[in-house]
Amino acid sequence: MKKSQKLIIFILFSAILVLSSCNEPSPIYGTWADNKGDQIVFMTDGTFSATISDYAGILTKTDGTYTILLNAISFQTSEGYQIVSEWDIRGNMLYLDWTNKNGSSFALTLYKIKN
Repeated sequence: MKKSQKLIIFILFSAILVLSSCNEPSPIYGTWADNKGDQIVFMTDGTFSATISDYAGILTKTDGTYTILLNAISFQTSEGYQIVSEWDIRGNMLYLDWTNKNGSSFALTLYKIKN
């Protein structure tokens, strides 16, 4: 093989390797909301902000960090409590359970409204 052919093969192989190693953005990034005022914003840096209503309709705001491992999500709030839940995205809808600092759990169905 000529040097130019080897160089072309090396460049193509390197390009394929680089492109295949890029992370695909998580589908959870963005803003999710419902018609009751519940909203969670997931940022790409692993932080979130949330406004969640309780059974009485009182909205509570919180923020912090989140981590995802397969279908489990763990929120660490700035208030110092942790929420661990399964999550699922079907179409444009996010399903998860939110537990407030009092221990009450709420099933959320949120719609993606912004990337």
